[in-house]
Amino acid sequence: MSVPAAYLAVILVWATTPLGVQWSSEGLSPLAGAFSRMFLAAIIGWIAVRLLKVKVPWHRQAMKIYWISNIGIFFGLMCVYIGAKFITSGMISVLFGLSPVASALLARLLLDEPPFSLAKWLAVSMGLAGLLVIFSQDMALTDSSYTGFALVGVGMLCFSLSGVLIKRHSVDLHPLAQTVGSLTLAAPLYLVAGMILGMEVTAPQPKAIAAILYLTLFGSFIGFFCYFYILKHMAASSVALVTMITPVLAISLGVVLNGEVITENLVFGTAMICTCLLLFYWGDSLLGRMGLMRPPQV
Repeated sequence: MSVPAAYLAVILVWATTPLGVQWSSEGLSPLAGAFSRMFLAAIIGWIAVRLLKVKVPWHRQAMKIYWISNIGIFFGLMCVYIGAKFITSGMISVLFGLSPVASALLARLLLDEPPFSLAKWLAVSMGLAGLLVIFSQDMALTDSSYTGFALVGVGMLCFSLSGVLIKRHSVDLHPLAQTVGSLTLAAPLYLVAGMILGMEVTAPQPKAIAAILYLTLFGSFIGFFCYFYILKHMAASSVALVTMITPVLAISLGVVLNGEVITENLVFGTAMICTCLLLFYWGDSLLGRMGLMRPPQV
């Protein structure tokens, strides 16, 4: 598989997933949409591993990775599905744009990585300020927006925590095997959660069915596989660029396809978060060239 093609696929999938999540819940409960997506994606995954003759291991180490993956795929995505009822798809993407910073903070705590530099702390401050700018206007529209903001924020933290713990408990798994194993575990978890919290299906709209099918094939199966693939073949800083591109695309799609409104605060706050990510990954080098600090030692 071409690395540039996989990279482009991840950008497109991450940019369209928030809107797909919102549409997939029209006429059915959020958990019904999430379960349908995971169940169908797991079936497609098993067909793929059979055709490609990829073994999906179920030993103790592999099961640990599948469970850790579901901190994001199950707990995190469940929060996103419920929270998507209260905030726009663009806001969901903006919040997830901060996932690299959240991952780095968690890695500092859990993996005993080196302390943050001045540039990284400045980046964190700018990212939080960007959220406050957005929050000051866009989230003040309704009380339920606070609920949506909190749920999607927890979902983002779950995805970040999942990635850090996978790195901590590194196991050599084929990306397709990791995808299929994790989805196979996610499907029954969503079924149980739906039975407890409610999994009503009233009158699914054609748009909702199309969104579920799209998320099944692209959002779950192809998206996860391409993400694991580029992680193996590209530097982490290059992969992180995805999170700078997707919020802009997601906001644009929300306006064009979903009638969402762009406010000045949303544009300004999103720009601050994108700048935060640039500063987080390349700020040390930039400040070093300006003579404000020493470049990081290699």
